[in-house]
Amino acid sequence: MKVPTTILYGLIAATGVLAQDNDLPTLIADGPFALRVKGRCNSSIDGYLRAVDVWSFDTPQAVLHYDPTSAPAADNSSYRFYFNHTGNTQSADGYELGFMASDITVGEPNGVGLMGKAASLQYRPNTNVAVAAFGAYATTVDYTGFGKDGKGFLNYYSNDANTVPEQPANVSLSINYYDGWAICWQTYFATTGPTLSWITTGKPHNPTCERVDLLKAEL
Repeated sequence: MKVPTTILYGLIAATGVLAQDNDLPTLIADGPFALRVKGRCNSSIDGYLRAVDVWSFDTPQAVLHYDPTSAPAADNSSYRFYFNHTGNTQSADGYELGFMASDITVGEPNGVGLMGKAASLQYRPNTNVAVAAFGAYATTVDYTGFGKDGKGFLNYYSNDANTVPEQPANVSLSINYYDGWAICWQTYFATTGPTLSWITTGKPHNPTCERVDLLKAEL
């Protein structure tokens, strides 16, 4: 499900719980934690993700590159992440829904004096593989959560496979999608590397993609 970045991105804070600000929701910041990726279908991928700064045109961004290390670097902020949620929105099976953020204790403050970059998927018309970017200038972020055994998923409220001509879509669903995560060689604003990506459907157009499980892990 999509949530306006204007509400959520500006609320990433360096404290566990955010103060109420007018009509904006109070956010709970869980973390810090590491993000591990483990390959599927005989893939040899097994390591951790680190935030890599990207020099985009008008706003600081970062992408997540795969590091085949056996343990995250706990003293390195690029391996630290947070999960932001209100505590009031859950998936149909009871998991908290929110969004991921880069380390919220370091970096330059945003427009409201807080730090951290919110994650969103960046799509391009020539591929079915999106880049997971932090701090991107999208107008929305995707609802994310962590299910059983700490597996990361994306949540959405409809399924276009059920579309019927001249009938409105059912927008009351709550579907957790676990299977789209992948590590792909991507170039994003001139930065190239094995990047956390999302395959929207079917066989990835990018032939370098290897499907993975995204796992929330202790530092």
